[in-house]
Amino acid sequence: MPKVIRLRLLEENSVQGFPVILEIREEGALVHREYDNIGFLPPLPQQLEASFANWQTTYRELTDARSLTQVGTRLSPKPGVTNRSYCEYSDELEKRLNEWLNSVDSRWQTIRDSLIANRAVSGEEIRVIIETDDIRLQHLPWQEWDLFTEYYPQAEIALSVPVKATSIIPPPRYSQVRILVAVGKSDGINTEFDLEVIHNLKTKGAEVISLLQPKPEKLYNALRDEKGYHIFVFIGHSGSQENGQIGWIEVNETDSLRIKDFKDAIKRAIKNGLQLAIFNSCDGLGLARQLAEYNLPQSIVMREPIPDPVAQDFLKHFFAEFVGGKSLFSAVREARERLEHWNLFYPGAKWLPTICINPSVQPLTWQELGSNKIAKSLLPPTTSPPVNTPQKFFKVALASGMIGAVAGGALALSVTKTSAPLPPPTPQTYKPSTFLSLKEITYPRATLHYGGSTAWAPIRRLVDEKIKKDLVDFNIVYTQHPTQPAGSGTGIKMLLDGQLSFAQSSRPISDSEYEIAARRGLRLRQVPVASDGIAIIVHPNLKIEGLTLAQLKDIYTGKITNWRQLGAQPIKIKPYMPPLGSGATELFKETILLSENWGKNVVSIETPTEAIRKVSQPQNPNEIGGIYFASASNLVRQCNVKPLPISRHAGSSLVAPYEGKLVPREKCPRERNTLNTKAFENGEYPLTRRLFTIIKQDGQIDEQAGEAYTQLLLTDEGQELIEKAGFIPIRSR
Repeated sequence: MPKVIRLRLLEENSVQGFPVILEIREEGALVHREYDNIGFLPPLPQQLEASFANWQTTYRELTDARSLTQVGTRLSPKPGVTNRSYCEYSDELEKRLNEWLNSVDSRWQTIRDSLIANRAVSGEEIRVIIETDDIRLQHLPWQEWDLFTEYYPQAEIALSVPVKATSIIPPPRYSQVRILVAVGKSDGINTEFDLEVIHNLKTKGAEVISLLQPKPEKLYNALRDEKGYHIFVFIGHSGSQENGQIGWIEVNETDSLRIKDFKDAIKRAIKNGLQLAIFNSCDGLGLARQLAEYNLPQSIVMREPIPDPVAQDFLKHFFAEFVGGKSLFSAVREARERLEHWNLFYPGAKWLPTICINPSVQPLTWQELGSNKIAKSLLPPTTSPPVNTPQKFFKVALASGMIGAVAGGALALSVTKTSAPLPPPTPQTYKPSTFLSLKEITYPRATLHYGGSTAWAPIRRLVDEKIKKDLVDFNIVYTQHPTQPAGSGTGIKMLLDGQLSFAQSSRPISDSEYEIAARRGLRLRQVPVASDGIAIIVHPNLKIEGLTLAQLKDIYTGKITNWRQLGAQPIKIKPYMPPLGSGATELFKETILLSENWGKNVVSIETPTEAIRKVSQPQNPNEIGGIYFASASNLVRQCNVKPLPISRHAGSSLVAPYEGKLVPREKCPRERNTLNTKAFENGEYPLTRRLFTIIKQDGQIDEQAGEAYTQLLLTDEGQELIEKAGFIPIRSR
């Protein structure tokens, strides 16, 4: 899998600039790394805004673009001004952009250092995603940042806007790639060339359906075709509002349609598997934004009105690369770079083609479209992944001197204002590759409070005992919230509220928690220390061998309400779950429920102990229909419940969270089930996750405590205790 660089820029503060969250997600066969970093990009300089305005104005004067305002007209340069002088405007824009992005502000320097530290290796494909709601930032040519050109030469820059996290629909199940192409109003532009490029794809096995200046009804009906399409292409005039919020297309000589005017039809096309929309026309950022809100995985648009010959060249080179085996990112990069000679006539023309993407989707290829093998990071995978986590990419932000660990952890972030300044990064005591021994750990000699995930209970018992024995002055006390149930979310909330020195979590820090921290002038960092599985338990007398992920989803969304529907006894299902905000619940909702809500019959239970009692000891012996999920370490060894094997989809093998055969209840506790750590470790078991310590980087005693506790867990002794507690160590000892 390629590395994914994601820069998420929140709303600008006039004094501090743009709060930035950097995520670098990396997936390998067995080894993953995760770090998090947050910083501030200084406010957008007036000189940069002015240079962009100068370039944009002069560029539009030169172009005979596929635009609504310049239809069929090639504007002449201003008297006395040559194309060479226009090049000076693009050169000035590049210069001002680099001055801004190479700021020496320490709050931004950590982000730059992280990017450099994670530079691309030779031949490595990189996806760089700029996520922002600011139209000014969306129009900037980020690919001209010299850091990207030097350290990420094979990378392509895509845009993303904050959208609601929803499941990605698989493509249509056809061996042919189905393409719907609509040719709209096209005064002054050569649409025949575009059509020829697309119709030539029939020789590559594509099925092409063409609409020539269709009436709205014909376009609506075509988009609603139940067969579905892989790609939708619009050729003709289009545009977006200056604020980038609304886009429209000219479908014929008289009808102009906003995306919202045919939203039901486009939603149906997306629901039927549409993967990519291409608008080889005018400024399409507004189009891309609206389509992203409707859950389209990716689109290709132009940042500015595009000259007709440039648009033709781009489409020709893009499909040549894409059909030839390049990923969407690589194909766009290659095609865009092939436009370089047009800069002599239209300075900045090669900046225009832009990918707009839902960050959760994986790289798209032509071959995968035709074979229906596109993997979705928000959908249960259909084949066993080579990793021990259901989330396909992992946040990484490796700053110089940050703590590191071998491990494997997005989606949209709502834009919120921040006012409190973040403290400068505090120096760390050891490098990412260094793991101390227990005797080398420096720890504060004080009584400090920590709390969080219930899944950590087996680890706490062993580690706290070790601390009391060997770090006698490091007095840490597990503390629960006085009114809220224990869990990952509660622990992080208490940490943000100043009630804890550090927290334990069985899920990554959420977007909203990062935002709260930024508003309060805090930095949070998560460090993975262990891996774990989520087990599903039922009553031992329930005659069910196992469940698929789809069946679990139907149970917890209320679509399946009786075990008879799954081949077991005619008993009403009573689904239980951990509290909202807990690590298991968040993982279950993201991985199993996707965009759907919990069923009205689902009951939240505060602790695993109480849930085990409800499942194993119903009030009525005939009501043995309870089902519950939580940490495998807390459930698999229990005597009075039955952990269920699960499979990714119908027809695939069931994988148990325990080794060997299930130990009968009558033989327990003399014999107990043991965790199937091998299946958790190699990704064969579908529901796995990681455990994190959450550190508050305040430069004070709380940070010292969190660092010391994390260091302890990452020592050989600490990893051995984690294994003894029934979890998977995060690194080799």
